[in-house]
Amino acid sequence: MAHPAARATPARLSRAVLVGGTVGSALVLAPGASAVVDVPPGTFVVDEAGVLSSAEEQQLSQDITRLRTQAGQNLYVVYVDEHPDGIRGIVQDVANSRGLAANDNVLAIEVEQRRYGLNTNDRLDAAEDVIDGSYVNPMFQQVGQTDDWLAPAVAAVEGLDDAADGRMDGAGRTGETYEPAGTLPGAAGQQRDAGAAQAPGDGGGALTGVLGAGALAAAVGGGILVARSRRKKGGDGHASAPEQAPAGPQDPLDALSVEELRTRAGAKLVAADDAIRASEQELGFAMASYGEGAVGTFREDIDAAKEHMKASFQLQHQLDDHIPDTEEDQRAWLKEIIARSDKVGAALSVHQKEFDSLRDLENSVPEALAELEGRLPEAETTVRRAEENLVELHARYADSALAEVNDNAVQARERLEFVKTAEAKARTALESGDRSTAALAVRAAEQALGQVRTLTEAVAKAGGTLSTLTANVQTGIAQSEQDLAEAEALLAAGRSPELAGPVGGMRQTLSTVRAELQSGRPDPLDLLHRLEAAHRQLNTPLSGVRDAREQARQAEQMLSAAISQAQAQIDGTADFIGARRGAVGSEARTRLAEADRSLQTAMSLRSSDPVAALEHAQRASQLADRASERAQEDVAGFGYGGMGGGYGGMGGYGGSPFGGPVVVQRGGMGGGFAGGLGGALLGGILMNSMLGGGHSGGDWGGGGFGGFDGGGLGGGDFGDFGDFSGGGF
Repeated sequence: MAHPAARATPARLSRAVLVGGTVGSALVLAPGASAVVDVPPGTFVVDEAGVLSSAEEQQLSQDITRLRTQAGQNLYVVYVDEHPDGIRGIVQDVANSRGLAANDNVLAIEVEQRRYGLNTNDRLDAAEDVIDGSYVNPMFQQVGQTDDWLAPAVAAVEGLDDAADGRMDGAGRTGETYEPAGTLPGAAGQQRDAGAAQAPGDGGGALTGVLGAGALAAAVGGGILVARSRRKKGGDGHASAPEQAPAGPQDPLDALSVEELRTRAGAKLVAADDAIRASEQELGFAMASYGEGAVGTFREDIDAAKEHMKASFQLQHQLDDHIPDTEEDQRAWLKEIIARSDKVGAALSVHQKEFDSLRDLENSVPEALAELEGRLPEAETTVRRAEENLVELHARYADSALAEVNDNAVQARERLEFVKTAEAKARTALESGDRSTAALAVRAAEQALGQVRTLTEAVAKAGGTLSTLTANVQTGIAQSEQDLAEAEALLAAGRSPELAGPVGGMRQTLSTVRAELQSGRPDPLDLLHRLEAAHRQLNTPLSGVRDAREQARQAEQMLSAAISQAQAQIDGTADFIGARRGAVGSEARTRLAEADRSLQTAMSLRSSDPVAALEHAQRASQLADRASERAQEDVAGFGYGGMGGGYGGMGGYGGSPFGGPVVVQRGGMGGGFAGGLGGALLGGILMNSMLGGGHSGGDWGGGGFGGFDGGGLGGGDFGDFGDFSGGGF
């Protein structure tokens, strides 16, 4: 049975076919926590059983690429020796690893059990039995004699290609020709030779000529279709490369260079991520008014969009890592990022009109404005509290420890200023009868007020996080001392001389960390990273003399702190990006997404493999660090649409005001924009492009549910900036 296009996992698997041809009953799939089979981004052939040669795997991947680009269908092929949950488990693992889009199909094969399962998408639901019974199964039946494990997968590609073409004639959209592979089992001796295939210019497929177009679903029972192999056999009996397909419609993206594709994919990735963030915030506003039950459908839209984002971020991480990629791979992955980013917009826009109707802002502007005004006093209080907290935190911790929240109070004040500016704009528009602009202004004010909450809550969380990290440093010191004592004892006994260097490094690190911790104003995260680095150097040779049980015990001692540390870092960086999304590019977001993925893996392995879980948790922390650094660099270089210099030290704390009043210094902007516009641009509430063209016009960007590519609520004129800034900047 096909999987529904609106879900990330298939609904059920139609059959598990044994080599003898026995068909099992329908298997219901439930979402799983973690995958036994992992499908990396951009990978469509996973051969864990080792039954394909590298050339065969490469050729099958190329066939699937052609299927995807020319027929609009995709196929994941997975070979395993055996899976604890059978065929169903393999398909579920693919769904968990990659998510299944509307054009995805899965062929899962258990080699030792000699059985397989084919799972097609909704579009090909009616043809699934034909693809299975007429293409895949005959080739699978021959595996016992030929040991050709490639043939069933090639047949699946052909069947999907033909089904997409709508003519099960072996030609498909790629235009390739295929030779008959034999007789369909159960055909009562009926068979077709190559001459029975559709002739050029025939005007109809072979299947149509025999059964008629309406009989696809009954084709398996009729037993008259032909299974064909995509590769023709050469003189040596081995599969040869397929004939070159005639050129199909040109994809405009193919005309772009790899760098141009990277630029476009990066922009799409940021726009899609922002659309999800804005939609989640908008969903929160609606839920506060109408309750969870009224927004369930829209939450499903966001969840579907998030699945595409996960896959896109994994692909982008793969492109950014240290492993060289071929140009073909780069192009394929970048094009998939672009396609999935577009699908984010499509997923979010499915019920956008319904959402707008639910909120009905155009007809409830006065009520919305009254609610905004009612929330402002509390917001003012939280900003003042954040200012006080920052002064106190700076007195206790190093400036580097507060880099992500250093200017949060200043940014929160800018957002509050913009809330008031947008309110004034809404009232003016309402008085003139322009309800559309009034609604847009209200929505922008709500977004800004939401960012005030994010910014001030981040400051409130920072104190607790830094206190926990400081406690973790103390725990790390104690654990490092234990490991150091063990290593020194081994050295004293004349064993493991390779420990000498790491032992000296750990001694030096412990001395430095203790001194900085006691001197006042430490950066606990930096101290933890130093301890972790020294511990890794020491632990590598120590692991050679420890048994698996001892290694697991050591990892368990460190795991809880490592997971909580990574989670705190991810949350902090997510808040930083969320309130400054107008400036932060794709690299920081990609690293943050990969950090979260590593953390989820660590949590899933916590009970079963604490050693691996610890490695994933520490990697998550490192990735979150890099994401934070890159995000801060993006903000520092933010040019506000070319209207000013870089972000500079805007909102930072200058001199040594700790214990006294807050001192604010602005840098790079010459005092910033009036009306809170600078903060609105940095926060992605207004888009940079609005500052072009003489300060007037432009779309409200980053706005309501489903807003994508800067389109916000589908447009709407912002009006003269003079209305906001009191006569210009």
